[in-house]
Amino acid sequence: MRLNRLWTYRRILLSRGFASAVRAAGQNVRYYEQNRPLPFGPYMAEFDITYRCNSRCLMCQRWRDPPGGELGLEEYRDLAETLREMGTHQISIAGGEPLMREDAFPIIHAFAEKGASVNLCTNGILLNRYPQAIAASKATCVTVSLDGATEETHDRIRGTLGTCARIEDGLRDLLQRPASQRPLLRVRMTFSRENTSEIRDFFNKWSGVADDVLLQPVHYGDGALYTSDDTSLFSLDPETISKQITGTPFQNEPSMRRLLHSLRQTGDFPRQECYACVLMARIDPWGSVYPCLAQHCTIGSIREQDFCDLWNSEAAHRERSRQLEHRTCTCWFNNTALIGHYGAWLQHPVRHLLSLLSPGNGK
Repeated sequence: MRLNRLWTYRRILLSRGFASAVRAAGQNVRYYEQNRPLPFGPYMAEFDITYRCNSRCLMCQRWRDPPGGELGLEEYRDLAETLREMGTHQISIAGGEPLMREDAFPIIHAFAEKGASVNLCTNGILLNRYPQAIAASKATCVTVSLDGATEETHDRIRGTLGTCARIEDGLRDLLQRPASQRPLLRVRMTFSRENTSEIRDFFNKWSGVADDVLLQPVHYGDGALYTSDDTSLFSLDPETISKQITGTPFQNEPSMRRLLHSLRQTGDFPRQECYACVLMARIDPWGSVYPCLAQHCTIGSIREQDFCDLWNSEAAHRERSRQLEHRTCTCWFNNTALIGHYGAWLQHPVRHLLSLLSPGNGK
């Protein structure tokens, strides 16, 4: 949810529990800064409900993880109640490809009926199989990955010939429904060396069609969630990116300006204050809990300990103390970058207001 698209996301801003969740997030940040136990749960929890996938993406190897033993629907229902009690508002349902689970929609409903704002992240291949279920799912947003402006580029990156047209047909079918009768539909392009030159065409293709258009740079975070045998995929050219976004709304987004500045100055992603295990957490298909989307070091399993107890455990406290010492992270996923940005606002609102007014901001 971006500041320049607030009207688009009004159903989140006006949703039950949003204001109280923001207040709770602010308290978490203040307690974290004082190295005290947190009074509330994470603002956002991402659930990778399966690593089964019908894509074979160049920059992701999750589909190679062995299937089986995933958390069941009742376990997710228990988690939904626990997170409601802890004040968590934003839930992301991801994978793998979450729609490969037969109970994906009951899982979404389990969180939505507790008042959470649910975002379904999907590669879109199965959109045309479940149009009615998606429209009625009570998800707030559906984020569909499309990794290029052309079928050839998308299908090559995704390793699945013929799927781009199928995804676009499914999207357009859902977009024909009145906005009030479906979730917000967003398209997101993960850009790498393979498709940076198509950013502008991608934006022009979907702007005014989908409810929002997002860009996600592929990268190695400190936890290296993206993996590939071809590491040159992660080499991003700032001048090509700048040329592609000039004249689009991305040109004025603080996250993109910071990305370009950092790539030009250091060849790496920007470092920002991290709020892993403060405002966010990730739970994998088997119940292991991680401080954020990009980390691989677990703080425990919900199959061995209640999530609330894990959140308040010594392992979680050690992770927060470590972050207080190191302060920054290079993770640049859409969700974590935004949470880091807004977390810094919650921590130092006056300082960040002054930074916006500074003539050199964002250069």
